[in-house]
Amino acid sequence: MKHFKAKGIDWYIKEDALIQILNTFEPKNTDRRDYRIIEINKDKTYFLKFFREKGISGFLRRKINPRGKREFVMGKRLLSLSIRTPEPIGYGISKEGSFVIQRYLSGKSFLDTFYESIDRTSHIKDLATLLREMKASNIRHNDLHLNNIIVKDKNLYLIDLHKMRIKRQFSVSDEVSNISHSLAMIYRDLSEDERETFFSSYGNLKIRKKVESTIIDMWMSWIERKKKRAFKETSIVKREGDILYIKGNQWQRKDIFKEIIKKDKKTELRRYDDHIRKYYRDKRRLKKAWEAYVVLSYMSLNVTPAVFFIKLPQADEPGFMAMEDLLGVGEELDRYLDRYYRQMDKKERGAFIERLSSFLKGLFNMSIFHGDFKACNIFVKDNGSFLLLDMEDIFFKNVGEKDLIHMFIQLNTTIPEYIRHTDRMRCFLKVTKDLKINKKALVRRIAKTSLDMDIVYEGIDGLKFERF
Repeated sequence: MKHFKAKGIDWYIKEDALIQILNTFEPKNTDRRDYRIIEINKDKTYFLKFFREKGISGFLRRKINPRGKREFVMGKRLLSLSIRTPEPIGYGISKEGSFVIQRYLSGKSFLDTFYESIDRTSHIKDLATLLREMKASNIRHNDLHLNNIIVKDKNLYLIDLHKMRIKRQFSVSDEVSNISHSLAMIYRDLSEDERETFFSSYGNLKIRKKVESTIIDMWMSWIERKKKRAFKETSIVKREGDILYIKGNQWQRKDIFKEIIKKDKKTELRRYDDHIRKYYRDKRRLKKAWEAYVVLSYMSLNVTPAVFFIKLPQADEPGFMAMEDLLGVGEELDRYLDRYYRQMDKKERGAFIERLSSFLKGLFNMSIFHGDFKACNIFVKDNGSFLLLDMEDIFFKNVGEKDLIHMFIQLNTTIPEYIRHTDRMRCFLKVTKDLKINKKALVRRIAKTSLDMDIVYEGIDGLKFERF
């Protein structure tokens, strides 16, 4: 290792080819990280990463154990254990932070590789093998998401090593942490066969229950963090006084009032020339609606009407949410069924049920639930997709049997009575296919309760009241 100082940075480098470049190196003025690719010639390409240290904790970390040096040391130790990682070339330390330099690795993240692949099973087995090797070497990586695993020539490489530890003893907690962090981004998309393949390949079937519980806890914790930041300026939320919007959704609105669509004790819906405004008399309901929309935006899910902005409540006026106007692009599920169901043949009904059940299953897989699952709160777009209305009733949880009973009773009693029992059952079975529940018992409870209730829905000719 060669040590030299240039422009306030102490460099420790093991390849002379970098010295000339680092002597003239100028760090970028960035808040957290600076990433560079340094190419000397076709055979010598390097990756440089800068860690900015802030505050007292950053000052102490830079003095005691700077992250750039730590990543360099961890890289060397991994290679000595025959675990693949980009070759560490050197590190640097300055007053602002620290640097690490590695051999450049031109691969793809495991996450991208996995979703682009036709043969997902082989990747699942490779991931299980890597985790098994990490366990054998007592390696715990506290940020082991799938963008921190790079795939090149079918080999897996670990990166972002400054949060990694090589422990004297490797506990069940360490094992669960590695597995749950690595699977968290894809687990909801894995079939039951793929999940079994992973744990069989890993060689510990008994740990599955703990891993799944941890993944759920991690997911819910992530959601709560995003909800708490919904009213602050973040990577996706922009705040301008009492106006909040998702970055990239800037929109020049026309404040031309046209009509009041609906008015009740809780909300008032007003149509403007190019948008809808939903006014909330209770600011808590506006808060819940915006939190839900922000979380869904972080998830990159378009399962509600687009929100252009919200205006926070003032002393003399309630707050409101400005949304896209869905007029002319579809209709609510109850009206849609009343208009089209009798015209559908068996194949068309089957295709519709498949789309609806896939939409509902997708929501549940992301721990998304609606507290008011009436048919009028499910919007059917002309292109065949679906949206959830009344965002203030969206919440996030792991859906259980009571939730399913509540949901299907609401759906049962808010669609036309003439919808066939077999089609209702087909939808229920498709939605609950992968859930570990007593389906027969749930169907009996749903049917018994539904039979004792009125059916109320908005049909094409107005409000309808029916009985089974």
